[in-house]
Amino acid sequence: MATSPFAGRRWTVARLIVRIVTRGGLTGFLTLAARPAGGDAVALTSGPAAVWRAAEVRALANADPGLAVDILDNVLGTFGELVSRLDSLLYQDALRRVARALDLHAGLFFGDRPVLTRAQLPTIVGTSREMTGRVLRILESRNVVARVGRDRLRLLDPEGLAATAGTGGSRSRNDGASSSS
Repeated sequence: MATSPFAGRRWTVARLIVRIVTRGGLTGFLTLAARPAGGDAVALTSGPAAVWRAAEVRALANADPGLAVDILDNVLGTFGELVSRLDSLLYQDALRRVARALDLHAGLFFGDRPVLTRAQLPTIVGTSREMTGRVLRILESRNVVARVGRDRLRLLDPEGLAATAGTGGSRSRNDGASSSS
């Protein structure tokens, strides 16, 4: 009897946080398509959220060209973010990917009331927990970040993080929060 080529292999399902939406942001427009679409949204903090039926929003967009253009702008912006994320997963090393995620979402990781934790970082970056840990040790050895407790980080050198991330210090954060430690 032949042995399966997959025998003895461990398989895991890759999880990737595609987009982080903060206060005032919109997401989920793929569900407006005239075909089934899926996705999950997870709230990391409490707050209001609104959900509209796709058919209702499509009817409003058909009646209001301005709304339709606003929706299209949002969808194209989201698509651009997704392409950029996927591109970074394919062509950047893990150090730069982790640094870019930390730099982009500095307020969510390093703010006065951090929302994102070290445990969520591998899913945001698209690396394994082990690789993310190695990269954090490198950033610690460079005095860019410090681990705090079991799951938090403190930003020690914002310019060093931006340089490692390749953003040159001009962050385009979508979280609106301060990056001070």
